[in-house]
Amino acid sequence: MAGLIPWIAPTFALAGVAVGAFLNPWGTRRQSWQTARREAFDRAISATKAADFARHYPRHVDPGELGPDRQRADDFNAQLAIRGFERLAEAMHEMRQQLAALEPYFEPEWDDNQWPITDETAASLLAQLKRERQRVPLRIRQTTTR
Repeated sequence: MAGLIPWIAPTFALAGVAVGAFLNPWGTRRQSWQTARREAFDRAISATKAADFARHYPRHVDPGELGPDRQRADDFNAQLAIRGFERLAEAMHEMRQQLAALEPYFEPEWDDNQWPITDETAASLLAQLKRERQRVPLRIRQTTTR
């Protein structure tokens, strides 16, 4: 029995190194997966909000607010409607891309043939995305101050 005691500490040390060597890559991969998942949800939430906001982009401004030049005000309003539609199309496209990027993690329930989204659809999508995002804990890196 006395001959076994000198081997206990090195054996436990070796076992600790082996377990640490096995768990460290696993932990790193898991943390990377959680970070990628949370970032994908953050991008999808931002894109959904942007698409919802783009639906409310102004399409017309009162010509009296644009100055005395009536032709210039009419041209501005014509361009404003076109820019509003372009922004809506870009925002909807971005939202669809970000929702598609969530495929490995989550598939939201919504009518993907709907264009543009409605207030109800935007609210439903945002609620689903935020609820699902909360399933992955946020890891905050602690910094040391000296």
